[in-house]
This record gives sequence, structure tokens and C-alpha cells, in this order.
Amino acid sequence: MDADAVIVSEAPHKTLRALYGLIVEAPDPSNGADCLRLSPWSSPDLRAYAEANGPQAIFIRVDDCLVVKDKGTRHLEPVAFHHNHSQSTPGKPIYSNGAGPIEVRLQIGSRAYSYDHRLYLREKTVRQLNRRRPPEKRLRFRSKYRLTREMLRTLKGQLPPGLPVYVLYDSWYASTKLLKFCRRQGWHVICALKSNRLLNDKQLSEWNRDPKARVYLRGTLKKLPQEVCVFISKRHRGDKRPKYFLCTDLSLSAQKALSTYQARWAIEVVNFYLKQALGLGDFRVQSYEAVEKWYAIVFLPLTYLQWRLQQPEPAERFHNLADGVRTHRLEHARHLLTTACEQAVQLGQVEPVLKRFIQPLPPEPP
Repeated sequence: MDADAVIVSEAPHKTLRALYGLIVEAPDPSNGADCLRLSPWSSPDLRAYAEANGPQAIFIRVDDCLVVKDKGTRHLEPVAFHHNHSQSTPGKPIYSNGAGPIEVRLQIGSRAYSYDHRLYLREKTVRQLNRRRPPEKRLRFRSKYRLTREMLRTLKGQLPPGLPVYVLYDSWYASTKLLKFCRRQGWHVICALKSNRLLNDKQLSEWNRDPKARVYLRGTLKKLPQEVCVFISKRHRGDKRPKYFLCTDLSLSAQKALSTYQARWAIEVVNFYLKQALGLGDFRVQSYEAVEKWYAIVFLPLTYLQWRLQQPEPAERFHNLADGVRTHRLEHARHLLTTACEQAVQLGQVEPVLKRFIQPLPPEPP
């Protein structure tokens, strides 16, 4: 299966049939499903290539990406109901049926790449799947913290010594375990916090209500001995639901720390393109292993687009991912048309070329 088709396809859903419809003299789409289910390669094989060729980073961003499936979807193994952060409100949590990876993204200066990803399964989902699997194929539950730690450990060996490293993530990943892990690596953390976290044995929401408290606080979190900074960010003076941010680098000002955290938004933009332009959630295969391979294939063209963004020649450089997708489709159409015209000139006939490059319509169902 050609990952190039993931970029070229303008279909609303990147199904195997839609992707194979773009390939000249393509085999049956069922071959693509067999490639995901039965082929000997694994998604770590594909990720390892991207990791080996990725850049060294100063900023590490961690986030997950929920792709929503139809509510009636029940037989795709990784699909289950997850908390939907983007649609939930403080008083009304929303749960959506879907699946999605946890992603680690690197940035140094203007260069940014998706370094690695892991498909997350709920513990309940793992138990249900293991009941139908033989012992040698049973899955092991790994929490979001363990998956994130696994990727960060792999990344640590590829970072150059002596450079400051900042890990950025939202409040859903701001566990004490992950904070301690990052600090043990010598990395700083800038992250969002929930209002019920304790700073100096006092909830952040109570600090906000304290008229004597400042918006810039110092202290220790519960079970975290190192001193940290906590910022209370309000949209206006009377804001009753401010945001709370933590920074372990005490030398940074509030403005510098918050502007650094703001750079985390780029990973949300990447997640949007993964879902809308590259078809991250358009898998139609059932097993966990096949879906994991589908994700690896989708992240491969993303790596290519990000590489094109960093080209030194202005003529080959994209301004953003949308330009990259559009330019690649135009290049593909130009190459396809040129090849078809050259073959028509060589053969002196048009019909064989049309037969090769234009697939016949599928037969109508009886």
C-alpha cells in the first residue's frame, strides 16, 4: 500500500478502496487489508525509521488525538468510549466512541516533527480483547503515563547533551509521576494544572480566591519535593475559571513561560490535519495490530510533509501543511498526466493508455 495515496486522495474518507483507486494497475483492496493484518512488518519498524532520521529537539510536546467513530461501531478492537476533552465542559463531561494515539512531537527553532506515537487502549478494553485471544497474543495494558514514558525514554538517548529541554503538555498529563520522570532526566516541564492540585497544601482554586495571593506563586506540589512556579492566568479581572500553569524552571518569567507553553498549540494543528486531510480515523480493519499499522502508515506521509516544510530551497518549501497537501496533489497530477501522454505518444494509441490509467466502474450489485 502506497502512503503517497494518503496525501493525494481527496476522498472524504481514506478507506483502502479509496486509496487503491488512485493507484495505476492496483491490486484488489483486500490485499491492503491483508498487508495490515498478516504482513510480517510491525508499526515499530516504520516508527524506527522516522525516529532515526528525526532532528534533535529542545521542546517536547505530548498530547493525544481522539478520532471519533460512529456510535454503532463495536467490532473494531481499539474503538471504545473515551473522554472527549474538546467537547466536554466543566459541568458536563462528554464521552465519544473512538480511538487515538498519544503523540510526542519535537521542535527546535522553526523545525518541528512528529517523533513517535503509541495507540492507547483502556484497561477495560484490554481485558475484553484478551478473553478472545490465545495466551501468546494477549495484550498488556499500558496507561497513558507508561506509554508517554516509553516514548520519552527512547527519545532521551537521541538528544544532545548540554541543551535545555522543555516538556510541554496539558493538565491531563500533569501527573506527579510524569513530572518526577521529566525532572530525573534533567528536563524542565511547563504544563497546565487542574484547579484541585495542591500547592503548599492548599488547592489552586483556594489560592485564586485568596485576595492576598498573587498570580505568580512558588511552592511545592503534593509528593513533588522540588520547588515550582505556578501561574494563575485570567482572561479578565473577574474571571471565575482561570487557568493554572506550572513551570519547573524558576528562572523564567511568567510571560516567557506562558509564551513557551503557547507553542504547544502546534500539535493540535497537526492533529487536525491527521484527522481531516490524512485520514487517521478512516481505518476499516478490525484487529488492534492492523489499526496500529494503519496509524504508522498515516504518520509516514505526515513526516514527509514536515520534511518538505524544512527544505532550504524556497521553491521546494511549503508554508504550512495545507500548502504541502495541495502542492503534492498538484505534483502528483502533473506527473500522472505527463506519464500518460508519453505512453500515448509511444504507443500511438489512446485506448490502451485510458484502460491502464482509468479504472472501470465497479459492477452494480444484483
